[in-house]
Amino acid sequence: MKPLRVLLLDPDPERREALASVLRQARHEAIPAPDARAAAEALAQPGFDAILLDLTAPELDLPALRHALFPDGPVEPDALQDIERRHLALTLRHTGGNKRRAAHLLGISRSTLLNKVRKYGLLVLAALAVPGQAGLGAQGPPTLPPGRVVAGTLSFDGHATVGDFVGRTDSVTGVMAGGASLAAARGWVESPVRTLKTGDGRRDKDLNKSMESDKYPTIRFELTGTRPVAQRGDSIPVTLQGVLILHGVRRPVNLPAVIVFRGRDARVRSDFPVNLKDYRIGGLSKMLGMLKMSEHIEVHVDLLFRLDPSS
Repeated sequence: MKPLRVLLLDPDPERREALASVLRQARHEAIPAPDARAAAEALAQPGFDAILLDLTAPELDLPALRHALFPDGPVEPDALQDIERRHLALTLRHTGGNKRRAAHLLGISRSTLLNKVRKYGLLVLAALAVPGQAGLGAQGPPTLPPGRVVAGTLSFDGHATVGDFVGRTDSVTGVMAGGASLAAARGWVESPVRTLKTGDGRRDKDLNKSMESDKYPTIRFELTGTRPVAQRGDSIPVTLQGVLILHGVRRPVNLPAVIVFRGRDARVRSDFPVNLKDYRIGGLSKMLGMLKMSEHIEVHVDLLFRLDPSS
């Protein structure tokens, strides 16, 4: 097979780079594009053989895509909620994630918009609506006081042949060093593995065995850099750069997050995927593979830091 020139359209930078790496290893030329605008600019130049795109992207107009691929065939229209989700996503991207302006353009209240954003899982999209915008390093407090975690939760969504489940712990500790700006923030957070509970004692026992919690007792994230990525009225979307330490394995990560400053408090929320095999976690199959847990989980972090300028 001759090498192909492939346009790779995917908003997730880690997945985009992973897919590009696979294509390049197969001796194909991969041209990454983070969004539709970048893809359109790339397509202005001829010579592409194929396009690889994320069909789950909320802005993607699937009926229009199907019509473009098969112009003479009947195209089944999207469900009304799919159209609404796509329109909300496009509006949030247009306003740079500013929900008050988006609600005004849509002719609905801000509270109604927030409910729809949660309903359609557009929180991360709203946070990352304007990636790469320059000159935002000075957002947040002019100087960032040190702080410590006073409340927080760490949870994950797991998937198994017998059904999905959730693991959760409220035992989260951490500190944040002060700095001249938000971009200078450094710190760490961690949770004991044994405090993660799924509501099933047998599953919790299997979880601790797979995680080898006696040998590797904590899940830890070490923050090495904070990059603001967009401007919003009530919060600051950022990329948290650092190292995730799980099962004794250290891996560099870039985590999408939103920080909200309220008085002496800073609330940090992040949602990100984890592949357990990347951290050498085994024991996911039992009974000759009839019962199996997927290596893919979704992690959710919600932390409240109390800032103390006198520290």
